[in-house]
Amino acid sequence: MSIRSLVSGIAISAALIVSESAYAQDAGPSAEVGGETAVEDIIVTAQRREERLQDVPISITAVTGDSLLKAGVTDTRQLTQTVPGVVFSRVNSSFQPYIRGVGTRNANIGDESNVSLYIDGIYQPVMSSLGFDLIAIKRVEVLRGPQGTLFGRNSTGGLINVITPDPSFTPEGRFVLRGGNYGEKSVQGYFTTGLTDTLAIDISGSVYRDTGFVKDLVRGGHTGDRSSDVIRGKLMFQPSPDFKAILSGSHTRYADSSSVSVQPLNGNTSARNTPPMTIIASNPWESALTNESGSKASTDQVAFQTEWNLGGVTLATTSAYITSTAQSLTDSDATPKAIQRVEANQASEYWSNEVRLLSNGSGAFSWIVGGFLFSGKGEFNPLIIFGANDATATATHTQQEVDSYAVFGEGTIRLGDRLSFIGGVRYTDEKRNYEADRAGTFLVPLQEASFDKITFRASAQYKFTDRVNMYASYSRGFKSGVYNGFATSLSAAAPVRPEQLDAYEIGFKSDIADWLRMNGAIFHYDYTDIQQSARDPATNLVVLLNAATAKVDGAEIEATMKFGRNLNVRGYATYLKARYDAFPGAQIYTPRTDGLGGNDVTVPYDASGKNMIRAPRTTFGVSFDYTAETEAGDIGFAGNVFHSAKYFWDFQNRLTQPAYTLVNGEISFSPAGEPGIRLSIWGRNLTNEIVYSQMTSTTTADVVGFERPRSYGGSVSFTF
Repeated sequence: MSIRSLVSGIAISAALIVSESAYAQDAGPSAEVGGETAVEDIIVTAQRREERLQDVPISITAVTGDSLLKAGVTDTRQLTQTVPGVVFSRVNSSFQPYIRGVGTRNANIGDESNVSLYIDGIYQPVMSSLGFDLIAIKRVEVLRGPQGTLFGRNSTGGLINVITPDPSFTPEGRFVLRGGNYGEKSVQGYFTTGLTDTLAIDISGSVYRDTGFVKDLVRGGHTGDRSSDVIRGKLMFQPSPDFKAILSGSHTRYADSSSVSVQPLNGNTSARNTPPMTIIASNPWESALTNESGSKASTDQVAFQTEWNLGGVTLATTSAYITSTAQSLTDSDATPKAIQRVEANQASEYWSNEVRLLSNGSGAFSWIVGGFLFSGKGEFNPLIIFGANDATATATHTQQEVDSYAVFGEGTIRLGDRLSFIGGVRYTDEKRNYEADRAGTFLVPLQEASFDKITFRASAQYKFTDRVNMYASYSRGFKSGVYNGFATSLSAAAPVRPEQLDAYEIGFKSDIADWLRMNGAIFHYDYTDIQQSARDPATNLVVLLNAATAKVDGAEIEATMKFGRNLNVRGYATYLKARYDAFPGAQIYTPRTDGLGGNDVTVPYDASGKNMIRAPRTTFGVSFDYTAETEAGDIGFAGNVFHSAKYFWDFQNRLTQPAYTLVNGEISFSPAGEPGIRLSIWGRNLTNEIVYSQMTSTTTADVVGFERPRSYGGSVSFTF
């Protein structure tokens, strides 16, 4: 697929859609989208108020919780397989989402992702907390492109908002049991009920365990095991339709050693030719390490949200406190030899407060204004490097604090029924400090820095009919400068500059017919001062640097179809050309030529013209679900296919994820006369594709971890 063919396809589709608008205009009430044979109308909060997905002039994908389950998407990282433009990768305990090639591979304590993740509109700042199981999900909204005004917190590349249902006054619930190969077993539950006429409560929980899928060549059996525990609850007070207050709390524990159950890529490790001989894992899903490695994180959150309709305006507030711990144990040479290991212990706590005032009604002018406060700290406590023969370096403690505030506003002017203009602006002021000590001695005394920025959005939208509209937008995103949380010397502690992304986009949204919805967009990004991480050749620890500039061009098209009452089909295709325009100071590693294994470091390296990391040129996905109604009950068939072109993990484009295709499927049965019971068998990665969960390169080795191989199992659910 080429950019020309995809853009041409979007242009042709838009022309057909516009011509179709004449029919839709004259079709009258029967043309309205609705009914059980029509594509589902989804309400989203992409502009901080409830609106129809098709009315929002933003490139956004919204997927319901039921659709995610049928597609086999059970945690946030699997969103890669169902949302256009998303690559949800990880390194050790840090989860790193990318959208349209924009993301971060930084794993520094105190740093934040430039693809922001929210749960019920509550910002999640800790990267070790971005991977979690999806339970009791109402929908997931993914906004592509910088969200510099209403969701301005570091969302240079876009944002992911996971939305859970509010408590209901009517009792209802769901209970799910799952089991599969590699010892997979889980139980999930959700229950909600009213306590009084004004109080309602809900609680959801999940327990997951498996025994791992990576063969351990040293100790036998398997490593790469995963376990998680999630509990989340809400208490809602709603004395009238005009006021609602929700107190929520959650605890998430996530342990997954698969990302650190690694092997040397193509056998490239400094242990290869270092006597004595040692075991080197070489086949997919194998590992041979000095000690059992691991990665785990725990996050607790409490939040209070209110919404008060005052007549002409609505006042909304959000306050949250989040605390998190994480630990990763990694083997830098990926062999049983004791050459180098790293133990990273993290602790974080953050507070956020937001207030928003929104206009009500459907007049010619609508607006929203607000303010956002954010503060907290993250620390390595401690960071330990084990050298040759497990000699222990002195534990190092580093800490980074942030205090930030922002004010923002956005307005929409409607000129008649068809044309509207949106303009928004946000001002952010941020202060950071950093320090590092070892055994009571300050290696980096307290350092302080300040950053501020004005970001904005301008958009025009024209509605050809109530079913078809096109938009054009320009927006700017900003991610604050940040300190390197691994820095242990004053010279390495200087903060990187803020990064900035200017985005230009033209898109269309259409409900061509009751059964067919088609949306598309083309876009161009100018990306400057990109914050990137590399490795210090002396210590193998992370260093931070600014890439100069990059340009990103792309196109997307997405279609949803409903054939009758029982068959739903969804498909999408993306094209992305993301290259470093100027990056003369990139740091890379090249395999040694003296036969000793490991890598030489090349500083500097001119990566200008190279492809940006984790940015596949093309992707496409197709999913379906079909229900066959029989006398015995309903038989369901669901599946999805996702294909990604190759992409790269390093600035030189040497470390490559080859092109791959993932196939998932499910067959279910709901017996007649037994409402609420559903039995299913499922399979994931049915073609047993080799997909890397991470690739890293240091002087010691090129190291890779693996995503899950073919897996299968069954489930039973009870809904009441």
